[in-house]
Amino acid sequence: MREKMKNRNLIIYIVICLIVIAGLAVWEAKGFRTEMQFAPRKQIELTNYTGIEVSDIEQIAKEVLGDTKFMVQPVETFGNAVVIEAKEITEEQRNNIVTKFNEKYGTEVNSENIEIKTIPFTRIKDVIKRFIVPGISTLGIVLVYFAFRFRKIGWKKVAFKTLLLPAVAELLLFSIISIIRLPFSRLSVACGIGLYLISIIFLTVMFENDRNKIIEELEERI
Repeated sequence: MREKMKNRNLIIYIVICLIVIAGLAVWEAKGFRTEMQFAPRKQIELTNYTGIEVSDIEQIAKEVLGDTKFMVQPVETFGNAVVIEAKEITEEQRNNIVTKFNEKYGTEVNSENIEIKTIPFTRIKDVIKRFIVPGISTLGIVLVYFAFRFRKIGWKKVAFKTLLLPAVAELLLFSIISIIRLPFSRLSVACGIGLYLISIIFLTVMFENDRNKIIEELEERI
């Protein structure tokens, strides 16, 4: 039985290593695919002090930009301004958007005053970097708690697993994202955070079970 478990675990470790290696290779060769909010893009901003409905602007953008993927977001608390972002917005498209905007809201916005801004590529490592310090700080606190709570298991064993599991889980997640070419997005970051929390919960349950077994064995000896 133990031999079967060892063989099964060995297979799992090999599969994980192969996935991570493949993910790193794809990332090195092609990088991550990215959603629009991280990719280089064009942006224009429209303002109307009597209010703007995002759905109206989405309809206008769809009519003008056609099949081009775009994103419309409010930028003012009171709903007075929105930005339209797309991979490419030409001057002609900007002019058509402004014309339709004026027709819809009865404004007299001059298209020449609407700047087409170029938003540069957002590096994924810069996005992830914001979560590194909080993640390490949290893991440090968890590690201290685990070392005290589960000292009967052995602090070296506890520390090793506590440091290893979350790191492997994150590597595996982003390797899979890289291999199957899923676009990196805010959802990817949320999945990373969620997986980190699941790893900590899994470790807690596993260590509690190991601790209880040790306590039961000690009680049986007594």
